[in-house]
Amino acid sequence: MKTRCMLASLFVLCVAQAIMLIAPAIAQQTDQAIKLETDLVAIDATVTDKDGNFIRKLKAEDFIVYEDGQPQKLDFFEANEEAALTRSLAVVFALDTSGSIKPEEIAEQREAAMSFVKLVRPESLFAVMAFNNEIRVLQDFTSDPVKLSQGFSRIGRAEGSTRIFASIDRAISMLKRAPHYRGGRRLRRVVIVITDGFDNVDPTDQQDLIHRANDAEVTVFSITLPSYVAGLSANQRSMTLLDVSRIVPMTGGSDFSADVKDFTPVFKAIAEEIRSGYTLAYYPPESSRHDGRAHQIRVEVRKSGAIVRTSRNVYQAPSKDKRK
Repeated sequence: MKTRCMLASLFVLCVAQAIMLIAPAIAQQTDQAIKLETDLVAIDATVTDKDGNFIRKLKAEDFIVYEDGQPQKLDFFEANEEAALTRSLAVVFALDTSGSIKPEEIAEQREAAMSFVKLVRPESLFAVMAFNNEIRVLQDFTSDPVKLSQGFSRIGRAEGSTRIFASIDRAISMLKRAPHYRGGRRLRRVVIVITDGFDNVDPTDQQDLIHRANDAEVTVFSITLPSYVAGLSANQRSMTLLDVSRIVPMTGGSDFSADVKDFTPVFKAIAEEIRSGYTLAYYPPESSRHDGRAHQIRVEVRKSGAIVRTSRNVYQAPSKDKRK
């Protein structure tokens, strides 16, 4: 419907503004980046106080990483102490296109997309996906603004039902095969899905989806379009299937309720959260490093009142016979 189209157009425009926050700092990256070795288990962590304020300037000794309940030696630690985002990203933007849309509104989306692609910088990679009852990859990973523009131009009509979980699964698979490093630096893998949060056709196992996201080191952020039900206050949206699945918090991401007039605060918040994160990595014990089993991960912070969210709470160790 028309409201969904307008929100989709605003989404693309605000992605552009979010990238404005990211791009200048990406250009400042130096050759001091460290490439994580294959056996290291990497974890992205965000630390806040009880009011949701980000806690920055923590050191490696402020963190304790547990595997299966046993503390592990932290072999790699990275914190962003710059004023802007310096981390390189691999991002899949997943756009819900269920509903209906008019031809003139499609043109508006294309114009908004042009504003976005002009701001893309080569250090990060972006892919664009549209989903309703079908999943369409409009553009695979690229840093080429022309290709991204062409991808957004293929959005087409918005119609049909919604396949949220299968779409997130597809985005995770895309990120898993995307480059893991660029310029010697690990790319943080992110899915940003914009949707009303209701999936009415998808049988995807949601717990399995969380495990696959953890295994691929993917963080899912969601931007939920307003959906209200009787009995709730004017500013309180209803609980959605995406909320119930807990895919977003269990991968270290956050959900943001979209203002129908302006997505800018949402994307600023996502950029700020990524900027405020930490990267932790450790070598698993020799006894379990290649045992082919799933291992539980937990991260604690030695700071009173600190709340930590991590990109994964489990990792799947490779089997010895599957090592390259």
